Amino acid sequence: MTTFAYTFKERVFSLIQRHGMLKKGARPLLAVSGGPDSVVLLDVFSRLQDELNLDLHVCHVNHGLRGSASFDDERFVVHLTGRYVLPLTVRRFEPDEIERIRAGNLEEEARNLRYQKLTHTAEELNLSPIVTGHTLSDQAETVLHRIVRSSGVTGLSAIFPKRDDVEPPIVRPLLSHTREEIMQYVKEEKLDFCRDQMNEELAYTRVRIRKDLLPLIRDTLNPNVEEALGRLALVAQEEERFWNDWMTTLHQQIGNAEEDSPADRERFARLSRAEQRRLIRRYIQPIDIDCSLVNVDDSIDLLVGEKPQGEIHISSDVRLYRRYDRFYFSGPAPQTLPVRETELKAPGVTVVPDLHIEAVIHEFPAEVKHLPPQGVWVGEFDAAKVQRPIIVRNRRDGDVIRPAGMSGTKKIKKIMQEKRVPQEERERLPIILMNEEAAWAPGCCLSEMFRVDDKTSTILRIVIRRI
Repeated sequence: MTTFAYTFKERVFSLIQRHGMLKKGARPLLAVSGGPDSVVLLDVFSRLQDELNLDLHVCHVNHGLRGSASFDDERFVVHLTGRYVLPLTVRRFEPDEIERIRAGNLEEEARNLRYQKLTHTAEELNLSPIVTGHTLSDQAETVLHRIVRSSGVTGLSAIFPKRDDVEPPIVRPLLSHTREEIMQYVKEEKLDFCRDQMNEELAYTRVRIRKDLLPLIRDTLNPNVEEALGRLALVAQEEERFWNDWMTTLHQQIGNAEEDSPADRERFARLSRAEQRRLIRRYIQPIDIDCSLVNVDDSIDLLVGEKPQGEIHISSDVRLYRRYDRFYFSGPAPQTLPVRETELKAPGVTVVPDLHIEAVIHEFPAEVKHLPPQGVWVGEFDAAKVQRPIIVRNRRDGDVIRPAGMSGTKKIKKIMQEKRVPQEERERLPIILMNEEAAWAPGCCLSEMFRVDDKTSTILRIVIRRI
């Protein structure tokens, strides 16, 4: 082993120790493509396995994207692991998977599927962590790629040395070494490796960054650009750890932003713009959506603006809803159709499935005091003023009511707005009709036409509960 290779190995060992990547006796899964990075990874770990008492296993994922060349790489890795006397699992992309990848963003789709294959292998064989050969050069390319795509400050974190947020964890012990150092190791240790022609095709963004942009910066601005971008990523990662802890606290304080557990919009509006952006991303993250910065800012504008209610499309399947001082993420609003009119039994019990309610009507003398039940809508009317039938339906455009204590009419929609009834609930709120006009909008307004006064002898009470 050359002096350079020995120093290289010691630096890898130091990074492993510093980030707690491996414990003695671990059973890591090495991702080996056959390229120079993964070949060096395999060689270094073969030299560390006795020192760390490692039980090594290798996995090669055959993408099948380069025809016979992909199978040449597979045969090379089979031969290579045989020389190191290590167990190997080969995974291949299936034809339908290859077809799906080619139809989308090939680089991204292939990377995601590769990690799925590695994760499946690790889980199947009870191996952990997954070890990849990402280098400092990969880190620099990723940082530049994120900047070009305007991924936000979070994107500058790029590739983490260790990811504990996935299971099994993923570690990158070569992340402090440049591709130039990798090639020096290969040369001095006389290692064979495969060449991937896709790494030469300028049609891919990352290849253009590697072949054109990084050399330009290195030659004209900063000869140590990879190290500089690596340091930027480290600083961003440290800040991300702080922000993640703080976002967890804010998430707990402001709420889950779920339909049955909405978040506090007023508290959200008092946060700084930086906190608001990150909290929106925290809410969106579990939904597995690639949300651009523009979408995040549009979401914030909805939540801090003057309009009391509104919604915005986050994706084709997810919307952000603002309902006065609450907000939440949910699927598209269901289309509400007019509910047919239903005659209520008076007295009696009527179930109205379309509105998910049960209405109970009974009459009693005005001088007899009946305590109203709790947790339901209760309306009391002068029975002498009420003509049958008593009808229930949902709100219609143009519905008006004569509010108790007023001489004129008012639109029920306007009353609902003043009462801050959420938009989704407005179309589900029952409207009681007596004498062919609106007599009661439960939770909002009783009509002056039917209200109880000092001349009332018999009270007609309607109790409505959700079912």
